[in-house]
Amino acid sequence: MPADWPPARAYFGLHVDLGDYHIKRGIWLAYPTAHFTCRWGCELDAVGPVDVAHLTEHLTAHHARTCPGPPTPAPGRT
Repeated sequence: MPADWPPARAYFGLHVDLGDYHIKRGIWLAYPTAHFTCRWGCELDAVGPVDVAHLTEHLTAHHARTCPGPPTPAPGRT
């Protein structure tokens, strides 16, 4: 089981692939990626170390601006 990581604990729909960095050659063999899907269908994606770091650091603020929230019931229906 992977170690506990605060962003993953806070966001159920957050999936992060840390990629594969070749230390001796100093290059990314596979870029890190992140994908977030909230329970109402909002999707956020990031590719590359800088974008993934930014997404995980600012996910709350970005999601609050872009998510429409739960669907509202039609008038007259329960």
